[in-house]
Amino acid sequence: MRLRRLVAVLGLAVASVALTAASTDRSKTFKVTADTIEGCSCPLFCECYFNEQPANPHMCQFNNVYKFAPGSHWGDVDLSGQKVWMSGDLGGEWGKKPGMPTEWVTVTFDKGTSPAQRDAINKVFAKVFPVKWGKVDVREDEIEWNDVGAKKSAHMKSGKGDIELAMWKGPDAKQATVLKNVQYWGTASNEGFVLAKSKHHFDGDAKYSYEEKNGFTIRWTLAGKIDEGAHGH
Repeated sequence: MRLRRLVAVLGLAVASVALTAASTDRSKTFKVTADTIEGCSCPLFCECYFNEQPANPHMCQFNNVYKFAPGSHWGDVDLSGQKVWMSGDLGGEWGKKPGMPTEWVTVTFDKGTSPAQRDAINKVFAKVFPVKWGKVDVREDEIEWNDVGAKKSAHMKSGKGDIELAMWKGPDAKQATVLKNVQYWGTASNEGFVLAKSKHHFDGDAKYSYEEKNGFTIRWTLAGKIDEGAHGH
């Protein structure tokens, strides 16, 4: 009896240590999966992925909307279901100069995102987008997300930003056209660019509106250990 009781006690102790270790490991790691609804000023498909400059040699203006999948986290900060919107301009020189300098970006957080989650998302984006933003603005809004059906869309309740994608069909007009084996920025992996024509606008300090331009949805992942003193842009 004593041996059985001792084994049971040791088993509980080992389980407790394992749970503590798992918790500690999680606090020092990040793992995110995000779905993206994206459009820019380039024609389909965005030339920035294959060249050192966009189709327009002076700019690539974009609206990128992200929704983090369940289980996504940065350390102990849960990012499941969080939405965030990036509007900006890469400029025309970002791919030609060291550090990839860009023009500007405005990050719009959903109003339901906590300060800790916003900080974690900043740190994720610092890894995904290893560029030097010339100017960074931050705001908040209510972000509506719809990725069901043939048209994918996102909307800012304020009306300052909208994007709608009409998915590009393959030769049989039934299946989506998916571009694979292309890197999405600094992410670890992706499931392919599902091509679309985009209609989108942003009404910030800079205002732009586009129709029949590059668009796509994509699911990407990124994971690793948290660097001590890691900071977002």
